[in-house]
Amino acid sequence: MKSYVAPYYVVLCACLLIVVGDLRYLISPIGYWLAWGTVVAVGCFLTGCMYFRKIEVELFIYLVGFFLVFASFILSGIANESAYTLYQGVKILCVAIMFFCIYMNAENFTARRMYLISVICIGVGLLFFLMSKYILRDLYIIFGDGRQGSVFAYPGVLWKTSVFFIGFIIAGVFFGGENKVLSLFALIGAMYLLFMDSSRTGFLMLSMIIVMFVVLYARINPKRVMFFSFMFLMCCVGLFLVYISGVIAFSQSGEPLVLNRLAAGDPTRAQMLVDGISHAEQCIPLGCGFGTATTLVHGEPMVVHNAYLSAIGDIGVVGFLGMSILMFSPICIFLWRLRGFRLANKKSVMTIAYAIAAFGGASGYAFLMMLHPFSTELSEWGIWIIMVSVLSSLVRRMAECGAEEKKEA
Repeated sequence: MKSYVAPYYVVLCACLLIVVGDLRYLISPIGYWLAWGTVVAVGCFLTGCMYFRKIEVELFIYLVGFFLVFASFILSGIANESAYTLYQGVKILCVAIMFFCIYMNAENFTARRMYLISVICIGVGLLFFLMSKYILRDLYIIFGDGRQGSVFAYPGVLWKTSVFFIGFIIAGVFFGGENKVLSLFALIGAMYLLFMDSSRTGFLMLSMIIVMFVVLYARINPKRVMFFSFMFLMCCVGLFLVYISGVIAFSQSGEPLVLNRLAAGDPTRAQMLVDGISHAEQCIPLGCGFGTATTLVHGEPMVVHNAYLSAIGDIGVVGFLGMSILMFSPICIFLWRLRGFRLANKKSVMTIAYAIAAFGGASGYAFLMMLHPFSTELSEWGIWIIMVSVLSSLVRRMAECGAEEKKEA
């Protein structure tokens, strides 16, 4: 029987590198890329990714997307005589190679392994944050508005550990029969990190994931939807208790910081959209070079926080097309496979629950790109790589469940 131990550790190491993504500022960006390269090289060696293997249609679509993005970097770099753009294109090519390896390692991934990886990642993220906050204070970071983080995961990055892995914990405890005590501690740790960061994007994405699980639960057992309403009430009570204990980030007015940030809106991002559209119109069709889509914030240029607009303005229409294929193909493929999928038994319920967790991560990343700048860093792309690779594996398991059901019928 084929061993899945090696792929498990390859994916686990890749996930841990995501959790401590800002480690690149301590060990240098080159050191961080070398760490990823080591994980990928070991994964390729142990699982034979370097040898020819049949490429399925789904993987082919993603590779086409990467090819278009890479080609657009080259075209834009040559057209604008920008060596920096060409360099970023090489980085995207490396991202594509690493995606291919992780995808191959995750092709037969089991749902339980992703649950265990998520528990470990949240635990490691919490450990590094608490260690930085209470022991190694020099590693602790707090912004002027109260958002917290560490040199391992800055404010604005810390929340990603919570939101992108919490869905697998929810799937495991409610639909997979995993240990409830362990899951409870993992959920509390994830929510703590999210509140420390107070990310608006993080809370919006978490809400989307929870809604999808509520819909699934309502589909399975409509009479027990009231149970989730009760749990929501208990969460509100829990937040109140946390509030009076004073352990989460609050504004000077005494309200949870994230609520203040949501209520305040974001005029800076609104201006970025205007400037991004204007820049894109001027730079069609080949783009003006990577990093040229900027707006003035407090008198200083800042890259536009919308990866899709940046793609058009920086690397042109071809790059935008490739980016769109990469971001939205996983969503379309999952929804297409979801058609006609029946919740016939416990195995099918567990499979779809974990698939929803991965789908929440993949679709959440596509949503995230509407609010964050276009990046070629592995600390950013690593999230997409993991979520899409695991989602593809779970979608295949959904197809297997459907085939087994037809056989039984």
